[in-house]
Amino acid sequence: MGKMPKVLFAAAECSPYIKVGGLGDVAGELPVKLSELGADVRVVIPGNKDIDVPTRYIGDYPVEMGNKNETCIVREIINAPVSTYIIDNYHYFGRQGVYGHRDDPERFAFFCLSVYEMIRRFDFVPDILHLNDWHTAPLAMVVRENEREHPELADISIVYTIHNLEYQGVCDRSIFKLYGVKDVVFMVDKVEYYGCFNPMKAGINYSDIINAVSKTSAHEMLTSRFGFGLEGVLINRKPAIRGIINGINIDNWDPETDKHIYSNYNKENLNLKKKNKKMLQKELGLVEKDVPLFAVISRLVPNKGLDLMEPAFRYILKNDCQLVLLGSGEKYYENIFMDLTRKYPGLVSVNLEFNMEKSRKIYAGSDIFLMPSRYEPCGLSHLIAMRYGTVPLVHKTGGLADTVIDENKKPDAGNGFVFAGYSKESLIRSIKRALNLFEKKEDWVKLVKRAMSGDYSWDRAAEEYLSLYREAKSKNNKRKNKGRKVLT
Repeated sequence: MGKMPKVLFAAAECSPYIKVGGLGDVAGELPVKLSELGADVRVVIPGNKDIDVPTRYIGDYPVEMGNKNETCIVREIINAPVSTYIIDNYHYFGRQGVYGHRDDPERFAFFCLSVYEMIRRFDFVPDILHLNDWHTAPLAMVVRENEREHPELADISIVYTIHNLEYQGVCDRSIFKLYGVKDVVFMVDKVEYYGCFNPMKAGINYSDIINAVSKTSAHEMLTSRFGFGLEGVLINRKPAIRGIINGINIDNWDPETDKHIYSNYNKENLNLKKKNKKMLQKELGLVEKDVPLFAVISRLVPNKGLDLMEPAFRYILKNDCQLVLLGSGEKYYENIFMDLTRKYPGLVSVNLEFNMEKSRKIYAGSDIFLMPSRYEPCGLSHLIAMRYGTVPLVHKTGGLADTVIDENKKPDAGNGFVFAGYSKESLIRSIKRALNLFEKKEDWVKLVKRAMSGDYSWDRAAEEYLSLYREAKSKNNKRKNKGRKVLT
């Protein structure tokens, strides 16, 4: 693939049009960067009632789903930075919320089949089909299983990125039947999973390259601890597994130009970061004094390390430090954290919401960013925190292990604090180290500057993805040649 590739990037969400988590950021930012490097990239996402942007009608066609037909309407977002298509159908997507509907497996089956038909009907046939998470994974199965009938599909190389292995979309066999592939595909070495259909397993087994969103995650998901039941499947495909750490939009996340923070700054005038801290304390009702201010910006779900947060929070507050939390999730933890505001007035601010403007003020005004995730395939929040000079304190897992260097192990290169053993004792020991270093003002400033000096942009990752696409093309060519030899 000497020339730059044509890429169709399929995902369930895409920022800024519709976003739930990190996948939305990746789908909104990586294709733009790939386009800037010369690739011809198109993005396709499901329609959603929450998408409120001008679009133009492109076409419509019937989509066969088992014994019934549904109508797909394709629209293109006007003035998008890269061509972005919306797959629409009132029955499946004329509602709010990207995920969490009882018929999600059927909704995303319609999406996959609609994209398959779009590839066959429209004049854009990609060199690379880039799929993301379980929602789009079965598209790999549909393309490969229809190659004999439509040989042109064999030229499409498939890259499958796993952003979160825990969510696999496992569903009833009746959903598998909607895809119209032969029953022989429903086997344990392809898509069958304890009598059910596993969409993610389809993506793993039918793609040319499987990509994790960090190198550490690529290794971790081969283990029983982080494989979530698919470690055996992944081990079988180990030669095809790679890992590329995500980036962030450094123009969007820039303390020097951010219009939402109290005062702009860079690593050369950190006194203005202190001004952000004072203003944040005032806005949140915290005592205005120069004590370590810890921040958590997170969904309140178990994998984010919530079982460690409660004892860690109590240790922080008992030591007269301050804490601000922004996020929502499980009510049990929301209630525990809200109780801290009553026990430690003036020291803790709990904000059970997601507020983008407030998150920026917290990134800019805090000293230490807590991210004790049990597992974190990549993670973006700690990268943003470092960009704003808020030092990360993280568990050694996934993308956190790949991007945060412990200041104790490499004093001249460290950019944060890392604890290896997943326990409250290990976390609190790291908090103690952070508090001790915070008292050494010159050393702390050096650490903050090192954190701010890292390259967290998409530039590096996009170049790696282009290399990944070339490798996928090479693997697909070998697969096709092997198939031809078998036929002859």
